[in-house]
Amino acid sequence: MSPRLSVVLLALTLAACGSSDPEGPGPTPDSGTSVPDAGTGDAGEPDAGTDAGTLDAGAPDAGPVDAGAPMVIPNALSGFGLFTGSPADGGLIPVEGNLPYTLSTPLFSDYSVKSRTLYIPPGKTAHYQPVDALDLPVGTLITKTFAFPADLRNPDQDVRVIETRVLVHQPSGWEAWPYVWNTEQTEATLATGGRVRDVTFIDLEGETRSFRYAVPSKNQCQQCHHLVDAQGTQVMHPIGVKARYLHRTNTYGGVERDQLEYLASLGKLDGLPAQAELPKAPDAFDPQAASLDTRARTYLDINCAHCHNPKGTAGITSQLFLNFDNTSLFSLGECKRPGSAGAGVGGEFDIVPGKHDESILWYRLHTEESGKMMPQIGRTIHHAEGSQLIADWIDSMPAKTCK
Repeated sequence: MSPRLSVVLLALTLAACGSSDPEGPGPTPDSGTSVPDAGTGDAGEPDAGTDAGTLDAGAPDAGPVDAGAPMVIPNALSGFGLFTGSPADGGLIPVEGNLPYTLSTPLFSDYSVKSRTLYIPPGKTAHYQPVDALDLPVGTLITKTFAFPADLRNPDQDVRVIETRVLVHQPSGWEAWPYVWNTEQTEATLATGGRVRDVTFIDLEGETRSFRYAVPSKNQCQQCHHLVDAQGTQVMHPIGVKARYLHRTNTYGGVERDQLEYLASLGKLDGLPAQAELPKAPDAFDPQAASLDTRARTYLDINCAHCHNPKGTAGITSQLFLNFDNTSLFSLGECKRPGSAGAGVGGEFDIVPGKHDESILWYRLHTEESGKMMPQIGRTIHHAEGSQLIADWIDSMPAKTCK
């Protein structure tokens, strides 16, 4: 996706915090009125899974989560008290303490423009991790808002916000809660069963694209966020808040600051090593930022490795590990037959060096056929630029005959 789309952070006025009190008072609950969703109806009944959190009937409760009491999950996004205003009034501005952040290479989601915030409760601190996601304390809230401009070439005009997902770190672990914005763009309401929305936009080539955008259900969120712990239990984890993707600048109070160092300066992150020792993932689509190999591996890491890694269910099943630090060419897919891909998936081997059109990995990223495309959820249309990047990477490999 073009870097120009990042300016929609400004269009949505998810402005960086610039107060002299960076800690701020924390989220302040609003009236909690739940506005009915006037858009297309639910794609199905709410999922049958048991929600670990407590659902509020309507009154917000965004107070900090302590070690003994789970947060009450509001029916309306405004109940968290994380933002002021709404897209309808040009608002949706993070409150003090709810910090906007961006990733050097974001996960692709049907060309949607995404805005992210991180709230760490007062008096609590995250711990630096060199590879895994930051170790975030109980009470942390992570939001990701998905929107589509009418024309990707003018990303700050006619922007329609579709959904906001909230990750909540409860005393029992992480929970994912999807909220869908109404047609009036005045409120987002809880949609544990997911939703489907009709989306139309003009792409960067001037072509009109129309498709049905799927908001995942609460249970579907777990498919991407689960890792297997030492006891073999699936445990939910955040995906994007890793040091290598956060190690980039953002604007806070009108000043460009490294995001990790800014968190540390607020007392929200400890254990941060020296700048020269920080890992850094490049922009996968900037040829000046890194080699083709590094950029392709970065793209696979952020888009695929949350499942295809030694602790991910898909990785364990397939033995295909796409995490950036995997050094085994075979488990990366070179001349490797898939564990259970089925027929008609573009070839016999995950990667045939020198031949992207015979490689299952490329085919599954490129196709839009349900049941064959990867990721299985989170996208409906294929990412042309990402597909080309992986094709170029495979074609650049020294040709090899797989047997």
